[in-house]
Amino acid sequence: MENYYLPEISPVGRKHVETWLCENGYFDIRQELLQANDYGFIAKGKIEGIIVQIRTFLLPQRPFKLSDFEINALASKAVKQGLVAYVAYVTVDGQNDLAADIMWERLS
Repeated sequence: MENYYLPEISPVGRKHVETWLCENGYFDIRQELLQANDYGFIAKGKIEGIIVQIRTFLLPQRPFKLSDFEINALASKAVKQGLVAYVAYVTVDGQNDLAADIMWERLS
């Protein structure tokens, strides 16, 4: 089976990431358009401000890394705004529950 990203489940992943951010002390969390129809978050934390791009996958699909172009675009945006760039990889089951812990990758 081919590994692919399903944009229609993106809101589910965003909700899980937003919950995680709140539970881990981030505040002033706001949605940010990162690329065409691809939203992430900007949030403030006690240690650093972050920008997060989210990839959501439905089981049995497995997360795959962002392309070099996507990484460069996110890292560049982070630098311009004085933020640290992250990617959150979210895998959900058929009921939209987390199927595994959110995987975080720091890009800058």
